[in-house]
Amino acid sequence: MRLGFIGTGAMGFPMAARLARTGHELFVWNRTIEKARPLEQYGARVASSLDELSRVAEVVFVMVSDDEASREVLSAVLREGRPRIIVNHSTVSPMYTREAVEEAKRRGVEYLAIPVMGGPSDIERGEGVCIVGGREEVFREVEPLTSAYCKEHVLVGSQENASVIKLALNSMYFSALEALAEALLLVEAWNVEPKVFFDAASRLWLRVVVDRYAKRLLDEKYPTSFQLRLAAKDLHYAVFSGYHKGQPLPMLSELAKTFLEASTIGGLGRRDYTRIYYFLKRGSTG
Repeated sequence: MRLGFIGTGAMGFPMAARLARTGHELFVWNRTIEKARPLEQYGARVASSLDELSRVAEVVFVMVSDDEASREVLSAVLREGRPRIIVNHSTVSPMYTREAVEEAKRRGVEYLAIPVMGGPSDIERGEGVCIVGGREEVFREVEPLTSAYCKEHVLVGSQENASVIKLALNSMYFSALEALAEALLLVEAWNVEPKVFFDAASRLWLRVVVDRYAKRLLDEKYPTSFQLRLAAKDLHYAVFSGYHKGQPLPMLSELAKTFLEASTIGGLGRRDYTRIYYFLKRGSTG
């Protein structure tokens, strides 16, 4: 089977690398083509254009940053080619997902929304979790492929369900991070050592939050696994998705604003999202 993979960034690259090892012919494309070329060592072929990829791939996987990027590449894919199945791994809004499903249907193409939980290191180990939206019989066709990087697949019904669940789960991650960052700043303001606070918190169910984020918060050189600007985007999509259904999300609205300020005014947009702690700390010192 000929496969296409669009978007070889922090998440897309290890996904495509593992997909290339499944034995299928894989064509890859990225806006910055140099980022895709290292995949040749795994047997992938770098397409010179979206047109080339679209004309040859039976199943097209997409992992891009937002609604606009997804709309742009899928418009090209559906205009120039006729893949049987599109698998969109991107974290996008459910409103866009509905639009994409309808466009694919008009073109006679099956569309699956399968956002992925986990970071680049999880994908490299094949330990992501796929949130699957779309027709189950179509998903079963691609399950042997997505199993290259996802250890679990959670079927959630419609494509829109998958997109909004991904936003909801990410919002819980970011809320937990923000709560820990602010709690740490509170105790530090009263001259409590972080290790003393973390030790106390670890005696409670909060340990899971401490274990996930404590070291990352305090490590000023922690490498970027998920950019803060993308976390801000996800939070805004969550808020807009609630607004679309008439559901206010006051806490997430404030959190989206804080993350956006850290990404733009704070200049931390391309740093890891745990840098929100340093943005808040910087604010407290003027």
